[in-house]
Amino acid sequence: MIILSILKTLALGIWLGALIMLGYAVAGPIFQQSPSKTLAGTINGIILGRMNNIEWICLIVALALSIVLLILHWNDASRNLRIAEVLAIFIASVLLWSYAAKVTAKMETLRTTIGDFDHPKQTTEYVQAKNDFDKLHHTYTTLVGINMIVILGSFVLSMMNARK
Repeated sequence: MIILSILKTLALGIWLGALIMLGYAVAGPIFQQSPSKTLAGTINGIILGRMNNIEWICLIVALALSIVLLILHWNDASRNLRIAEVLAIFIASVLLWSYAAKVTAKMETLRTTIGDFDHPKQTTEYVQAKNDFDKLHHTYTTLVGINMIVILGSFVLSMMNARK
């Protein structure tokens, strides 16, 4: 059973680490060093898509193992902590689905409408699409930030459960 706990905690750690890495070491430098916002956005979008795949894998592993461990330890004193952990990971899954599926799909549609971020057009369609894109980008980053806190909480709960 210890291996299940280690794998679950590892999945949560990889998930949180991937989000931190993207936010700190990838997205910022891409936009700072790229000669074009459009190019930087395209590269960042590709990386985000791949990272979202990693997040889904980490979620599936963490959620499945936390449920298995809850079932195996149902009669233990740590049951309430394990229930809290499952609920926190479930909340993280809802947040992941919100930003990785819903918000990203809308942003991709707007990215196509906008086309070129480096040479803004003054058309009503462009201005509205850019405004909507900026709002969705803010929503995306807010949801990711909240998810990082939830995943960190799940990680702490996982470590507390592993010690019992």
